[in-house]
Amino acid sequence: MALAVPSVVFAFNAYISYRERGAIEPYDIPAAMAFLVTAVLAWRRSLAALIGAAALCAIYLASVVASGPAVFIAYWVVALVLIVQALALVRRPAESST
Repeated sequence: MALAVPSVVFAFNAYISYRERGAIEPYDIPAAMAFLVTAVLAWRRSLAALIGAAALCAIYLASVVASGPAVFIAYWVVALVLIVQALALVRRPAESST
């Protein structure tokens, strides 16, 4: 979920930008797609997706620290912590329900 939320937020921001100004920020759609893909792959226990997601979160954390509100800084820090915790789950073998 920590990766699906930014996907929805970036897509919604692109929609709002288009409705208000008639233009979309150049990074909104690619960011929404990247977070959606990493969310789906992380759900499927992909280690590479979690590492990629951590890199995306780190990039956005660095950009928000430079000029963003504290709420966004807190979100990206929490997202990174959740990704790090998920790394341990991905490396464990999947348990069978049968």
